[in-house]
Amino acid sequence: MESTGKYWIPVHKILEPSCRVTLAHPKYVKAIRGKKTDKKDSVWIADLHKHGLVPGSFIPPADIREIRDLLRYRSKLVSFASSEKNRVQNSLTVSNIMLSSVVSDTFGKSALAILLHLLKHPDQDFDFRPLLHGSMLEASKTILP
Repeated sequence: MESTGKYWIPVHKILEPSCRVTLAHPKYVKAIRGKKTDKKDSVWIADLHKHGLVPGSFIPPADIREIRDLLRYRSKLVSFASSEKNRVQNSLTVSNIMLSSVVSDTFGKSALAILLHLLKHPDQDFDFRPLLHGSMLEASKTILP
């Protein structure tokens, strides 16, 4: 079978339990130039394979493939979360709310409490000290009167 994109994966999953599948890289099984069809390609690849001229690509075992898929998906989700956090940071900066210059983690407990209060009461001045948690509260006691 020639590996083109991701089209080979479902076919491989179906055939894997019942037979040995050889996955060939397209550059090793390219047919002669001219009018190409899927039928001509399959006959050409079968002929090459019959004569032992198709080097098989490495396909990891099913459990390793599953772990790889999960890890790729997780890294994609982490990337999406980072992108969304950057968008929020940019929105705050454009809105002239420089929370990042006051707190180290814009998505920490204290910063989120301040942001939620700002969203509920956008035109209201407020004392933010009751919204602080943990070490930020202790630091504010030493800095602010």
